[in-house]
Amino acid sequence: MVIRSLRTAALLAGSVVAGLAEPASARTVTFDYLSPAYYDSHGGLDLPYVENGVTVTSTDPFGGILSEFTMAGALHIDDAPAGFTEGVIFTTGSTFDVLGFSFVSLGFAFFDEAPTVTGSILIRGFLDGVQVVRDHVTMSPVFGTAQDIVLDSAFAGLDAFSIELIYPDTRANCDAPCGHIELDSISFGGIAPVPLPASGLLLGAGVLAIAAWRRRRG
Repeated sequence: MVIRSLRTAALLAGSVVAGLAEPASARTVTFDYLSPAYYDSHGGLDLPYVENGVTVTSTDPFGGILSEFTMAGALHIDDAPAGFTEGVIFTTGSTFDVLGFSFVSLGFAFFDEAPTVTGSILIRGFLDGVQVVRDHVTMSPVFGTAQDIVLDSAFAGLDAFSIELIYPDTRANCDAPCGHIELDSISFGGIAPVPLPASGLLLGAGVLAIAAWRRRRG
């Protein structure tokens, strides 16, 4: 009877501990907590931003992940040599799918007549440190235009995803910045659970088995 009880407890423990691994899920980064107070409380502007288990890191070592006065609770990205970052990288600690993102265009600033600019936002996906997908998005030249970008299955199964502003390929003389956006609502799906180590599963099973055995003896 003791052996049977131990087996039952071990099986139960295994199922309970295995259930602690989070199933694949969807998450959204909205930058609602992005503010000077956030960084003051976390020790400085050079730290990454973390929301819903997603870590956002600047691609620019001299650019901060900051909100601008134009839109509170959104990430300001521009290609000017200023304190704002030119791009960001998203990671979750496991693989994920990128479903899409939204941004508000703040337009371009040119000394000459503004030309037609295409593909000024570079988006890339990585797996194991290797770029596996690359595409461009065109931001509107009209200040305040909201744009929603939906991504296809090419952006599935990644472990890192980046959004960066690139200098428009144009002969016009560009002011600083040549383009800037307010980034918001980056949606992720299929985030793989981070498996518990085998030692953790065995430990949990053993603890519950011993507890069941002691209750049996008592």
